[in-house]
Amino acid sequence: MSLPGQIALSSRLNSRLSQALILGGLIGFQALDSLTTHLGLALEHQELNRLMAPIMATRGELVAYAVKGTALAVLLAVLMLMHRRQPRVWQAYLVAGWLSAAAVVANVVQLLL
Repeated sequence: MSLPGQIALSSRLNSRLSQALILGGLIGFQALDSLTTHLGLALEHQELNRLMAPIMATRGELVAYAVKGTALAVLLAVLMLMHRRQPRVWQAYLVAGWLSAAAVVANVVQLLL
């Protein structure tokens, strides 16, 4: 049994425009995260992502971006394959987009301090 809010959210996330905005936001915020991370590292700030920090320290920034890009591509591929059978997958995209936006905000705050 679904709650009314869940039905409304599900129907809004299934429109093509909403899906395009969610994907565009996710990819855009990922790009902004990479840019703000690069700027922060150039200014000798610390990498905030605990998963990426060891990769950057041992393998370098370019390898870390390659890992991040590959992980994003795999995530997008898996979710795109699932989206017809599991319409709720768009909620996962939406959450990922908000998490990416939070990472950009954290990077910008670090750059400003």
